[in-house]
Amino acid sequence: MDVLGRTLDNRYEVMEKIGEGGMSRVYKGLDKKLNRIVAVKVLYEQFAGDPEFLRRFKMEAKAAAKLLHPSIVNVYDEGESQGIHYIIMEYVEGFTIKEIIQRQGRLRPQDAAQLVLQVCDALVHAHAHKVIHRDIKPQNIIITSDGRAKVTDFGIARAAANATITHGRSLMGSVYYSSPEQARGNFASEQSDIYSLGVVLYEMVTGTLPFSGESPVSVALKHLQEDLVPPRELVPDIPREMEMIIFRSMHKDPHLRYASAVELRNDLDEWLSGLEKDNLGSSSLLKRLHSYGLQSVRQDNDGYRSYSQNEYFQNEESEDDEEAMSDSNLPWKKVIIYGVVLGIVVLLLFNGYQFLRSSFIVPEVEVPDLVGMSLNDVEQELASLELGYIIIDELHSDTVPEGYVISQDPPARRSVKQDRVIDLVLSKGVDEIEVPDLVGRSELESRIILNDADFEVDITHEYSENVESGYVIRQDPSKDFRLAKGDTVRLVISEGKRPFSLRDFKGWSLEDAKEWMDLNGLVLGDVREEYSDEYDEGQVLSQYPAAGEEVRSGNSVDFVLSKGAEPETYESYEYRIQPEVPEGNIIMVYIEDVEGKRTIFEGEYQGEVISAEGIGEGQIVLMELRDDEYYTIDVLEFP
Repeated sequence: MDVLGRTLDNRYEVMEKIGEGGMSRVYKGLDKKLNRIVAVKVLYEQFAGDPEFLRRFKMEAKAAAKLLHPSIVNVYDEGESQGIHYIIMEYVEGFTIKEIIQRQGRLRPQDAAQLVLQVCDALVHAHAHKVIHRDIKPQNIIITSDGRAKVTDFGIARAAANATITHGRSLMGSVYYSSPEQARGNFASEQSDIYSLGVVLYEMVTGTLPFSGESPVSVALKHLQEDLVPPRELVPDIPREMEMIIFRSMHKDPHLRYASAVELRNDLDEWLSGLEKDNLGSSSLLKRLHSYGLQSVRQDNDGYRSYSQNEYFQNEESEDDEEAMSDSNLPWKKVIIYGVVLGIVVLLLFNGYQFLRSSFIVPEVEVPDLVGMSLNDVEQELASLELGYIIIDELHSDTVPEGYVISQDPPARRSVKQDRVIDLVLSKGVDEIEVPDLVGRSELESRIILNDADFEVDITHEYSENVESGYVIRQDPSKDFRLAKGDTVRLVISEGKRPFSLRDFKGWSLEDAKEWMDLNGLVLGDVREEYSDEYDEGQVLSQYPAAGEEVRSGNSVDFVLSKGAEPETYESYEYRIQPEVPEGNIIMVYIEDVEGKRTIFEGEYQGEVISAEGIGEGQIVLMELRDDEYYTIDVLEFP
């Protein structure tokens, strides 16, 4: 239903469309009463027609409206106007974390931590009011121009969960961030929100999702069954503390996660404070994270495997022990002599190596990770490493913006010689095509056109006084709007004019009935006749559909007309006639009675007996052909 330009409940003016989600469209609007810009979230028609969903939706919207916090997008109002169900929310300008990740590839760990701290503040406030978000994901976290994180859609996911099943909308957007208990179909808790926030933190610092797959089911199973690839395996410079915080946030057992958003916030805050003091290697936070019994993983020939926290830090401790060792038993003079000799040898070896290397060996450099970078940034990065590049292909991408790198060869972190040319595949952006004009076309033709253009189609129906049944009344988006392949075009198909009750035509003449039908768009159907003692000849005796039944323009109506009263029953008489004419003469015998005149014999007479039946009263006439004319020779009156 098109709401642009409307004013809902004489208060909220809908100005422009700014977004679209799994269950609603979002518009920028003006609250005329308070003269402030707001966001107007309008439910899709299929949800607005579901009473159970509306009940849950209103209940959750009221609960969310109680949350007042600087890190939460406020819900101001909720209502219904002319069949349009809407929520009025705080209007926030900025980018979602998902958009930021798509543009930047990944965030610095400290920047990601600062944003998650603010989300934790929002969760602390919501959980204190017994509101579980249930759908924490980067698309629901908006970053304003001044760097503030604001969480939207609090509590509404509870109503959307059932609606997604009922109306068949895609779960793919949320299942990437769903906790194992949600994937299992159990109730969501505060720890479920913490798990989802852990996934968001993982994606922010690595630039990739922890679990992905071709279908929602496959992704959900990975949340339940598969081990997490450590962030430091993907991005080695991620601090150990950050990795351990992610491990604890995303533990598959809710009881082993952070017990509250307060605990997660405190660990992040403590880590950030340690950064300021340059105390990463020996922070108390790392030791405390050890006490939770968390495990990390490392890679061997068989892939990733778990190993204990003591083994995880074994190398570090060994290095410390070696530094602690001393040669205190050696005389100090020998130490000096040995040191000088060793220094000379090392210097000679180093100079010789440098000479050989500069003469015969081309220096090697590590290939940087270029995926997700703009071409300008790629040029600067490769120039600093004395590497070249060539664009070998350009492809459309739904996830990588136009002009940014989709893939590279050799891959990141591989050592290559300087002057090596890196092969790049560049993004042409989303493959968008224009939406065709479907208004006035038949439903079948529209489906074929959209299918050929690789669009999905969503059909709803409504009555129309102007558009013939089965044809498109309107579409969303309208023609010439550009969409990516696979996006959905919504069509409203006419069901014709609204049905009305058929009147009673009994006793009407067929001409009068037809005149009324013509005025109302009905068509004359089958007409037959029957005798009737109640209605005069030519009057309507009965009709189909019956009076009071609903019909619509274009339907046909069948009639039974009266033939008048059924005629009386007459007695019949049997006669056997043998005309007194010579054999071979041409004769004709006919009978005329209450049923009319009918010939019973005509032709050459051979002396046979002619049988006749008279009904009621009448006469039997015998005639003979003479000189090409028939002459009456006998008349038999009856009865």
